[in-house]
Amino acid sequence: MAYWLTIELEHGTIAPLPTTMDTQVEGLVYGTTVPQLLKQLDQITQALGVEGIENFIYKDTKGYSQLLKEAESEGNAVLASAMRAEIATLSAQPRWHDPAIAKQTIHSLKDFLATNPHVLPGRDPQATANWTLWDLEAYDRILTDLETQGLKFAFVERHSLN
Repeated sequence: MAYWLTIELEHGTIAPLPTTMDTQVEGLVYGTTVPQLLKQLDQITQALGVEGIENFIYKDTKGYSQLLKEAESEGNAVLASAMRAEIATLSAQPRWHDPAIAKQTIHSLKDFLATNPHVLPGRDPQATANWTLWDLEAYDRILTDLETQGLKFAFVERHSLN
């Protein structure tokens, strides 16, 4: 699972946390809670009738290509077939997305979680909701800025911020 779900801009850079969300310059980051709750959040978006966050995530085929090579070298036809199918599916995915559409998802989640924090897992659903809302607010501000600039984006799972 990803440690961060960041926003990558069309020109290949990662969108930073808006400075208005880190006024003390503490080095705060966004996108650490949402990836932990992605399945639950996408179930909520489905019930709300908006696109799920998963639909905006770009998944690179590199890792699957490596697994395919290993499966072929080991003669594992079942795994190789599964990797070919996954690579074909991922190759057909759009790379970039319209921020306005993603904002509908983010706004729907923010509105719902603000009044229904109890639906989230954990010992303290309110705290989980607060951290999730933090990520969603960062996404919202970044997407609003991208929409103003006419740029497209992709959510990208990362294990480091580099």
